[in-house]
Amino acid sequence: MAGSECVAQLTSRANRRWMTRILILVLSLALVLGVGMLSAVRTRRKEQDEVGGWQVKPLSIAHRGDDSAPENSTHAIANAGANGADYAEVDVRLDADGVPVVFHDRMTGRLAAGGRNVPVDSLSTHELQHMHMRQNGENFHVPTLDEAIMAAQHANDHLGLLLDLKTGSAGAGRLTHAVSDVIERRDFAGRVMVMAVNDDAITAMRALHPDWQIGKCVSPAGHPEVGWPRDASFVVMRGDRMDEAIVSRANRDNVPIYAGVSANYREGSRCLKMGADGVLGSSARSVHELADRFALAVHDGEGGSEAGRPVWR
Repeated sequence: MAGSECVAQLTSRANRRWMTRILILVLSLALVLGVGMLSAVRTRRKEQDEVGGWQVKPLSIAHRGDDSAPENSTHAIANAGANGADYAEVDVRLDADGVPVVFHDRMTGRLAAGGRNVPVDSLSTHELQHMHMRQNGENFHVPTLDEAIMAAQHANDHLGLLLDLKTGSAGAGRLTHAVSDVIERRDFAGRVMVMAVNDDAITAMRALHPDWQIGKCVSPAGHPEVGWPRDASFVVMRGDRMDEAIVSRANRDNVPIYAGVSANYREGSRCLKMGADGVLGSSARSVHELADRFALAVHDGEGGSEAGRPVWR
């Protein structure tokens, strides 16, 4: 979660205004802080403050949407936007019809209200839409990626989606093409980041859209190696695996790195102090407040950098 990839092709009037604001910030920072600072803030949130200056913040990402609603539901996505997240991270896989749907597990059993435990890719879109899911006392249905994008678009004019592609190498091509088709049809490329654990999925999506934000999810549970492709737009990894050496390597590679911390916001604070570019957490409000605490004010003649990254305060 590089430079040209961050300025996606934006077509809506609102997104054009946002792009203009980012370009103004880039020009201002080039004069004030130098090129080294620029490379570090490209995929951090940039916004004007009340006195006409700029604030650069770590990204706040709600993991599987906001935890006030069932995971990966349209309700969770809407609440992520309402509670201040920059992105809602959601999991995407294909159903039996080849339609991208938003669901984390390969099997339905953990969330199926009736306990039916079958592979997601064995069910048609119609069957999934009519299977009752339940979590945290709330019923919901498995949304399609199309519905997830609409939920983000209706939440506000800037909430993005971080899509975690759930696939092995054999299905990487089908999933990336299907996901790409939905994003393009919904004109959502300017508000999406895509990541995967599987390198073939990353390569396939990169071949389709070299200008998109396409990153690597590294060091999942049970896998001790920490590495990423040379052309990764960003890296997402568990916060409890992140250390100064990894952050320094990401800095040298000019790759933004985001820490997944679940509900451990003390861990999130530790990662941001080391120089992480954002945090994925369960509560959109909590990650938003954490990002605010590490905001960097940039006014004429002000700002600081260390090893090419902002000094979070």
